[in-house]
Parts: sequence; C-alpha cells; structure tokens
Amino acid sequence: MKRLSLFLAVALLSACGDRSATVPDLVPFDAPGFPQGAQSGDVVLGGQPTPGALRALADRGYTTIVSTRTAAELDWDERAVVESLGMRFVRIPIPLPATPVGAAQVAALDRVLAAPDGPVLLHCAGGTRAAVLWAVWRSRAHGVDAAVTLQQAEQAGMKLVQPVVGQLLGGGP
Repeated sequence: MKRLSLFLAVALLSACGDRSATVPDLVPFDAPGFPQGAQSGDVVLGGQPTPGALRALADRGYTTIVSTRTAAELDWDERAVVESLGMRFVRIPIPLPATPVGAAQVAALDRVLAAPDGPVLLHCAGGTRAAVLWAVWRSRAHGVDAAVTLQQAEQAGMKLVQPVVGQLLGGGP
C-alpha cells in the first residue's frame, strides 16, 4: 500500500505539468562498482555506489552525491567517503518501506540541482527511490508530461513498479 501511495504521488504530480517542456535524453550510465544507472544531462540516477565507484565518480569530475537512503541503511559512512574525496554529500531521505515523495524532498533536490558546480549522482539502494524523486522533481520543477516522466523514471531504475505505474496511467500492467 505504501508503494502504491508513492507512485500515486508521482502520477498526480506529473499530471500537472506543462506538456511542452523539453526533456534531456536519458542514456545508460556505467562505471566500475556502480549498479546500472541512467544519465540525463549532468545528473546520474542509480543504486548504491561502492566506495570505489565514488572514487571513480570524483575522478570523472562529479561534485555532488545525493542519497535518498536513510543513514541507518548503510553499514559504512558514505558521507565521510564522499567528503574525503572532495565532493559534497546531500541526504534527502525517503524511508523504507517507501513513503510518498513530498514537497520538502522535491524542494531539497531543486536546491541541489538549481546551480550545480558539476555533475551530480542521485542514488538510493537500487534506483527506485532516486528515480521517483527525480520524476516528481522533473514534473514539478520543469513541467514534464506524466507519460514522459514516468517512462523516463522507469528507464532510470523504477522497474520494480512497472505494473503499478502502467495501471496508474491506464495502460494496464
């Protein structure tokens, strides 16, 4: 039920968007020690990177790491690793079981992405929460059409809920 409410929030927020907004292409992103990810402009979405992947991202010029995980989800200090590599760490928690993405979380991501000083990684454990937050942000901050936003969120890692999203959009499972 909580997952359904999370994705209802995505669908409802996405439905309010300006259908004429331009959407950057979403392309696959691959780095050693990083689960399959997707990239849109200077933002990469995906699952939890290893400390080695964080080093590789720093070497590629990434400046900000945004985690949607709670501090209790990891058995190592991601903030310390990120900051030791000279990058900024931002936590925008979306607790498990997944809760609806709220206005405060969208506003926090908007502040991070409003004036980035380099490429940004937005991640969670497996990619779903990061993709959902990004989709809601795309809709609210940039007026992206619901169908486009949800399709891109699926491509960016929101695969676990494809049937739910399909039903919300009226397309079936």
